[in-house]
Amino acid sequence: MEKEISGSEYTQKFNTICPTDSSKVVHTVRFRKATCTRVDDTVEDFHCSRDGYCVKCTENYR
Repeated sequence: MEKEISGSEYTQKFNTICPTDSSKVVHTVRFRKATCTRVDDTVEDFHCSRDGYCVKCTENYR
């Protein structure tokens, strides 16, 4: 897992397995930092290395 921080946003890369075909993929997720520690950070953008248009796994990061 890699993490890049830039102001109020940060990007993380997750090496994972695709639920569709069990291939190895990289999910790149851009988060916006929450203003309160009791609230989860918001997903701003999601990209799967297998299929850039697939959003099936997005809910795993919300």
